[in-house]
Amino acid sequence: MPGRPPTRRGPRVRLVGALAVGLLLAGCTGSEGPGAPPATTRPPTTATTSTPDPSAVASAVDALLSRREAAVLAGDAAAFTATVLGPAADDGRRQVEGLAAARALGVERLTHDVLAPVDDPAAVEVTLRYRLAGTDRGERTARVRYAVAGVGSGWRVAAERPVDGEPAPPWVAMPGLAVRRTAHAVVAGTAGDAALDEAARTVERAVPSLTRSWPGAPGRVLVLVPDTVAEAAALGGGVGDGPGRVAATTDGPLGPDGRAVADRVVLDPQARRRLTPSGRDVVLTHELTHVAVRASVPGAAPPWLAEGYADHVGYARADVPRSALLAPLTAAVRDGTGPTRLPDASSLDPAVGDIEVGYLAAWQAAELVAERHGEAALRRLVRACSGTGSVEATERTCDAAMPEVLGTDRAGFTGQWRQRLGALAG
Repeated sequence: MPGRPPTRRGPRVRLVGALAVGLLLAGCTGSEGPGAPPATTRPPTTATTSTPDPSAVASAVDALLSRREAAVLAGDAAAFTATVLGPAADDGRRQVEGLAAARALGVERLTHDVLAPVDDPAAVEVTLRYRLAGTDRGERTARVRYAVAGVGSGWRVAAERPVDGEPAPPWVAMPGLAVRRTAHAVVAGTAGDAALDEAARTVERAVPSLTRSWPGAPGRVLVLVPDTVAEAAALGGGVGDGPGRVAATTDGPLGPDGRAVADRVVLDPQARRRLTPSGRDVVLTHELTHVAVRASVPGAAPPWLAEGYADHVGYARADVPRSALLAPLTAAVRDGTGPTRLPDASSLDPAVGDIEVGYLAAWQAAELVAERHGEAALRRLVRACSGTGSVEATERTCDAAMPEVLGTDRAGFTGQWRQRLGALAG
């Protein structure tokens, strides 16, 4: 089976403490998980044996999905419904809703990989390849599990569900989604009108400035706003790191030149409920900054610079005093547990441990560059430090770039940064 195009996981933004409200995260309302096909579903059989022929099942599912994809692209509801087993049942309604969602999202290309022989018609996992008009400059891939059934001489889909641990297309993860379209935003989700409208306003404000700063950045960005943890997990929203621990994620495939071609921002539903309006604006602006940079610069900068720069842009409009935002970092510096070197990848990884101090320290590194050398120099450093190799390789690239951009090497810059942290801590 053809492999997936290269994908780089984007930032996993922490929940911004000074911009959050409440002591506990909001509870998850829950949603249906992948289920077995309804009791009326029976596995297809050949004319000569009661055991499904795996090759025949694969061929039939290939043809069925091809008809289904053609119906989606044409917006032919009747042809699509003809592929659904029990369109009035729960699983059937979910599929029909998914058609409307796919059309609202603007699916303009949709295919699936050729199937290997299928042993279990109730659990046929397929890689879909798709592209959305107006936001995608390249192809996305996603995994979907189908339950298929033989009905007379034909075939139908009994259920279409996400695959655990794999990103699903938005219309499969959130078949009941609504869409907001503006000049610069496609915001889709199930979180309700107010949440979608708020996200669209942030995109409208942030994207024009980002496209001026980063030539090549997309002029329209897709933001996904799920209402439940299960939906976020199905979208690949980083919920595996712990519900609410990560406020948002960005990911997408990279083109041949190492630039992102079809990023999505996924907002975590529990974090979204806990954050203040200003906090949600900061988080989404941070993510939009990553989208702009990833689409403009091949590869990525070292994590401390990538995250620090995104926070530099994101925090610019925060309505909370800087001292409050920096409180966890300054407290760590005062008690002797503050960072002594620029944050590495593990310091910014929620799967490893608490990342609040690491993010704040990275932010202050970016702030130091901007204050001493200017915004253009900070952007130049991001470009100069980026590469398509390993994190270690990009750090070495950054070491070579620092003297030209900053007039000092890593040791000198780290000393300036530590002095800054000490001054902030008083």
